[in-house]
Amino acid sequence: MHRISCSLLVFLLPIILGAETRTSSAVADAGLFPLEAVRPGLTGYGLSVFEGTEPERFEVEVLGVWRNTQPSTSFILARLKGRGLEASGVIAGMSGSPVYIDGRLLGAVAFSWLFANEAVAGITPIEQMRQLSADAPAASPKLARGEPRELRDLISSSLTWQDVLEPLRSLRGIGLESAVSGVQWSTVGFGNATRENLAVALGNLSPAGLAPDTSHPALAAGSSVSGVLVDGDLRLAATGTVTERRGDEVLAFGHPFLGVGPLRIPMATSEVVTIFPSLMSSFKIANLGAAVGAFELDRAAGMRGRVGAEAPMTPVSVRVTGLVDRQFEVRVADLPLLTPTLVAISALGSLEAATQSGGSQGLDLTARFDLAEWGELEVRQSFDGETAAQEAAFYLFAFTGFFLNNRFEEVSLESIEIELEQHAEPRTARLVGAHVNQTLVRPGDRIELIVDLQAYRGETFRATLALDVPTGLPEGRYSLLVGDGISVDVARLEVERTEPQTFPQALRFLRSFHSSRELVALGVFRGEGLSVGGEVLPQLPASVRSLWSAAPSTSATALQLAVAQESVLEMDQPLEGIVRVDLEVRREGPLKEGPAAGESPAVGGELQKSAPTSTGTEGGSQ
Repeated sequence: MHRISCSLLVFLLPIILGAETRTSSAVADAGLFPLEAVRPGLTGYGLSVFEGTEPERFEVEVLGVWRNTQPSTSFILARLKGRGLEASGVIAGMSGSPVYIDGRLLGAVAFSWLFANEAVAGITPIEQMRQLSADAPAASPKLARGEPRELRDLISSSLTWQDVLEPLRSLRGIGLESAVSGVQWSTVGFGNATRENLAVALGNLSPAGLAPDTSHPALAAGSSVSGVLVDGDLRLAATGTVTERRGDEVLAFGHPFLGVGPLRIPMATSEVVTIFPSLMSSFKIANLGAAVGAFELDRAAGMRGRVGAEAPMTPVSVRVTGLVDRQFEVRVADLPLLTPTLVAISALGSLEAATQSGGSQGLDLTARFDLAEWGELEVRQSFDGETAAQEAAFYLFAFTGFFLNNRFEEVSLESIEIELEQHAEPRTARLVGAHVNQTLVRPGDRIELIVDLQAYRGETFRATLALDVPTGLPEGRYSLLVGDGISVDVARLEVERTEPQTFPQALRFLRSFHSSRELVALGVFRGEGLSVGGEVLPQLPASVRSLWSAAPSTSATALQLAVAQESVLEMDQPLEGIVRVDLEVRREGPLKEGPAAGESPAVGGELQKSAPTSTGTEGGSQ
């Protein structure tokens, strides 16, 4: 018998332990079934939740490998059996369900095809999913943003549901023609109108409930898991399945969410109530549970989350008044690319939950945006008619989109407070004419501007503004552009022809916007000036203008008109329309009265004389 000395044992011990460590690592790697070993006819099983919270087994038969559908990307095609899958087909919500061959993890169910006669699924290989673990979570990830929005779009917006919901459309597919992801979109609290529009964007959408507060199942392979975009009194979430859990790390879905890389959205549990069979695509009806972590990475191969991590969300408070008085509190995912859409649908969903969003009505919107270090910005606007509710949602989408996706600064949106005052019928009064009590004036004179308005389904009435003619006006024509706040804002943009160059300038610009509930008179005269660096410099001396014109910079725009004054009268109802009233300014000599009727509005930024008219260009609610 050979004796081993203590010193030799001490020398060999690290080597022995190292061999054991390598063996353990090899055993761990042996838990993966490699793609190169996949052959048609292999059989195995998968795990998914079909009822409650416990994963259950289904059977899998490999059909083959769909290779290089994209660079370095292959999928395994397999037929699923058991748990009624022969009749139901692949079920939405199975996305991420782990599949095992010989007890080793092959990959995750990722997609299928609508109206398929068999439960044939695409499986994302686990090697591709585990590459998600290579990217360390960033403390402050750079989040994907949308296209920068221009300020002019906020005044004269022509948005549609397609524009608002476009960011959600990327969530419905996986980049393979005709294939659809196996994720299940679910809502809680949203009404039919919003749900119908969401269904068009997302493809599959089912109603959901809320899981009991006491139900917090542990996330394990095969467990049902949700990525939450809207939480609170209303909910919007994508439900799939956990593919693999290692420590606090969770791999799920087997396909991209947005495909944007780093992100932060709540990762929540869910329980399955039942399976709803459908010829088009069967789906799971679920109760959404509490957040237990956060998804932090979104790649082509799936989602990576971490149990215990937190995802910041933006609080949105929506109060509906007028016909009822209801308060809704929601939180929307902090994703600049999606947040504007989520704010819009949350406002519309709250209105639906309180009363209704459709039908001819009037709606007064007040929204307060907390922009952190930039302070608070309040916007007010009114909308009337069959699409009033949608237009209010579009308005919120446009402003939220500008703050989060502007080209000047990365802005933190701390919270949004929204009030929607509802009226049983439209109230918009149409501007039909305007005149002044005298048209020949001297600087400093006080004049009266009388505006004729046609009430909605009512009689004509008048509003009067007392105006002081500015003391610094030169002799000649002085025009008053009179109309609803929106139309006058559009006219002012044409007169001043300036674009903000910094975020503070943009905020000042936004704070100057008017509501259609405001009757605005804008005094304009011919004065040569410049628009430079986002600022308007009216009435510049010719020498200064020539210097700017000779400079190589193209940042200066010559102006032919200048704004001398602005007067605002708050009205009880929104207005529509704009007219022009021309005055003549004299500094010396006798004054002789001329006609006082309203003229046509400004055209192309310069005041063009035309026959007296009282209609002009109409500018209604956005």
